[in-house]
Amino acid sequence: MTLVIGVCTTRAGQTSTYWATSLAWSLAEQRSVTLVDCDMEGGTIADLLYLSIADRSIGNCFGDRPARAIDVEEQAVGVPQRPNLRVVPGLRSSYGYEISDCLRRVGPAIAALDSDVVIADLGHPLAHPGLRSPRTSAEAIASVFHRVFIVVRDEPALVARSINVLRTARPSHGEIVFCFQRSRAHHRSIGETIERELPELPVRDVWHWDEGAATRMGDSGVPMTLPGIAQELQL
Repeated sequence: MTLVIGVCTTRAGQTSTYWATSLAWSLAEQRSVTLVDCDMEGGTIADLLYLSIADRSIGNCFGDRPARAIDVEEQAVGVPQRPNLRVVPGLRSSYGYEISDCLRRVGPAIAALDSDVVIADLGHPLAHPGLRSPRTSAEAIASVFHRVFIVVRDEPALVARSINVLRTARPSHGEIVFCFQRSRAHHRSIGETIERELPELPVRDVWHWDEGAATRMGDSGVPMTLPGIAQELQL
């Protein structure tokens, strides 16, 4: 059965797209992976990977009827350096739908893609400008994705906001991927705060931000490899 993974964050700038791309890159060493750029505020994955996409985009799947898996498949482009990986590029020039509407249109098609693993970068869907109900959005995400990873940087102000957003949304299932950028003592303190305030969401301490590696990714289009990530997250 295809494993369908959603990756999101609570606001822009928390490295969720880098992590989703690096996760897809790492899993594609051994498995077929489709990475779907479903950030409704504009996609950047194709740019990160220096892909030539012509006019392909998840936006082409938004029509009068729900998309089919074949409609999404037709938008996918291969990644030359990773034969097992393909990418469905994101929106290029406009905002998209609020996540509940987006997933109503393309969620079943994404879940039906013919890959061992499907990963969707959802951006920050629980704080989208057109958001009507964080709770409804969280339920829509949970209905499509088997695993939901919420990337949070260890910046105090960002953590406080993330806690508030997640308390309001109350996702039925999700796991926090803690982006470690500061000292270990600070990291540990923030991690304890998250575990205390959001005990229902397990914390996965698997994302050490490496500024040099991020710069190399930007220069080369080759994502960071996450050694042992499949075992660590039991994927």
